[in-house]
Parts: sequence; C-alpha cells; structure tokens
Amino acid sequence: MAHLKFDLAKLERLNDPGRFETLPPDVFWHALGEPADARVIVEIGAGTGIFAAAFAERAPEAIVYAADTADEMLVWMREHRPEVAAGRVVPVKATETGVPLADGIADVVYMVNVHHELADPAASYAEAFRLLASGGRCLAVDWASRETPKGPPQAVRASREDFERLLAAAGFEDVRVNLDALPWHTLVTATKPR
Repeated sequence: MAHLKFDLAKLERLNDPGRFETLPPDVFWHALGEPADARVIVEIGAGTGIFAAAFAERAPEAIVYAADTADEMLVWMREHRPEVAAGRVVPVKATETGVPLADGIADVVYMVNVHHELADPAASYAEAFRLLASGGRCLAVDWASRETPKGPPQAVRASREDFERLLAAAGFEDVRVNLDALPWHTLVTATKPR
C-alpha cells in the first residue's frame, strides 16, 4: 500500500481545536473502555501532542509518551504543551517502527491519522503489540476508505480488511473495526492477549 507523509510546513493545522469535531477524544476513550486507571499510554505519531494532552486529562494518574519521528514536533510539544512541563506528557523521538520504551510498558497504545503515512504498517502494529502489556488495548483511527469532504487520496486509505489482517498478523485479538463511530474516519480497537 502507498503511504503519504505529513507536510511539516502545515504543523499548526494539527493544533486546530476544530479537529475534535470529527475526531472527538471522548469517542476514542469510550472505544478503549475508558481506562482511567491506565498508568502508561503511548501515542505513536503524536504530532504536536493534541491527543496526548486529551488522553492525559482523561487518565489523571498516567504518563503519556508522545512518540514522533519529527524533531520539529518534539520541540513544539516541549515549548508549548503545559502537560509536558508538568511531566504528564513525555515527548519521545521514535522511528515509524521503533519506540525506545520497554516491552510491555503500556496499558494503551494508539495512533490517530497515522496509518496512511506508514511505510510498513505491519511493522508499526508489531511495535504497538510489543509496547503493550498483556491485556493492553490498541486504538487506530485513520481516514475511512470512502469519499470524505477532505483527507488523503483513496490509494493510501486502509479498508476494514486491511486493518483486520494487519492487527491479527501482529498478534492482536478482539479486533473491532468501526466504520460508523466517526464521520470521516475508521476507528479500530484490538487487545493484546493475556
């Protein structure tokens, strides 16, 4: 499958609070089972940390590791996110397929609008699986493979079958692909077996 990288010149678009209209964190949180007792949450492809901050708010005892490949994103988070200054969100330099954190560290691993940018989605989901503790939950949200008012080309969008195949191959169980929870996106959850 083709992939399409984010244009860093458009960084400020990632901070538009209007994004929450079509990507509401409460919907993600509910889909994960509202894990308010989570201790460690990892976001892969965190960008400027807008969703990391939202997850930190919903899990007051958690540390949220906001992993990204772009130094510009990590610098932006350090300079602008109060959650970083408070130690609640921790920016982490990563690659698409490698986050420098311990095996089984996380209760939740998630990605929002990252799948269509991945060069090797199978390896990225395998990394999410590695990071999760037994029973941990994974969430992936990306542009639906249908016409939407905006978004990337259809060629880089994943279908229900793509998500089911990739997550099952990574070792996840209880893979659920929801095509209706969000207006323009597909929402996927899965669990690492106990």
